[in-house]
Amino acid sequence: MDSSFYIASGAIALVFGLLLAFIAWTFFRRFQKMNGLLNRAHEMTGTADGRISEVVNVRRRNRSFRWTNEYPVISYTVDSQNYTVSLDFAEKRKGHYNIGGSYRVCYIPSDPSQCIVDEFRKPMQSNRTQSIVVTVIMAFFAFNCIVSSLSYIFSAL
Repeated sequence: MDSSFYIASGAIALVFGLLLAFIAWTFFRRFQKMNGLLNRAHEMTGTADGRISEVVNVRRRNRSFRWTNEYPVISYTVDSQNYTVSLDFAEKRKGHYNIGGSYRVCYIPSDPSQCIVDEFRKPMQSNRTQSIVVTVIMAFFAFNCIVSSLSYIFSAL
């Protein structure tokens, strides 16, 4: 085979590897966000009553079915200041959450925007674990694709 085949194959593998690297980076950022909140949970001594102010619908599908899930947006007030937190990791089937539902919110007294909703601490921990596992797997495949693509390209030169 001629060198143009190796260069084209290498370019395709490089693009695919960079896509996998972007996915790994996205999951890593999600892990960092969850990990940062969970590591500061011991500082969250303030509590407030939160209510579901909005339910965000998310459409999902696979080869055979389409369905709608939802996750809550919880609003709470600290020192007459309103805060909201979007709990996208707490996604459930449509109809699970009701607007106005009450939850206990734990926050850092010096920064009330940093909070954890007690009832969703376990899903946060699970989501954190899933995020780091996906990050490691995607980074491994991204690294392999990028190294393979560069070896194809350099072998053609």
